[in-house]
Amino acid sequence: MPRKPRATPARILTAAADHIERVGLYQGDHLWQPGRMGDTAPCNLLHAWGRGVRAARPRWSQRGEAWEIFQRALFDSLVVLSNQVHGRPVSPVRWRRLGFAEDAYRRTLLWCWTDTPGRTTAEAAVLLRSAAALYRSDADHTVPGCPTLQNMV
Repeated sequence: MPRKPRATPARILTAAADHIERVGLYQGDHLWQPGRMGDTAPCNLLHAWGRGVRAARPRWSQRGEAWEIFQRALFDSLVVLSNQVHGRPVSPVRWRRLGFAEDAYRRTLLWCWTDTPGRTTAEAAVLLRSAAALYRSDADHTVPGCPTLQNMV
């Protein structure tokens, strides 16, 4: 069985953009829609990112380096996307004051961005693709780290 390409933040975010363009953006508290889940139900930005993560995840049979690279790409994609949502790098002071773990705070930013009145599917897809563009999509993500602030403006 052929191996999947290595995970990169760009692959994760591009897959998320593709997913949200396909199913649409959902706003509100009642996201649970029995019978319309997974590939068909409209989703929010956080769920689209999760679909992108699943699309980039290595096969379970792969061992070692593929999973290490995936873990770095997963975290870095969350960081760059939440920074895009926030408009600048998110300060650690924000999650520390609330007693949140960093990834929980960043995921909350994605959820809240979606629920801002007037958000559209197109706007969500553009946000995901602009975050993905901060990474070369053909590069292996072997070194942890995110684009600098200069690359984000």
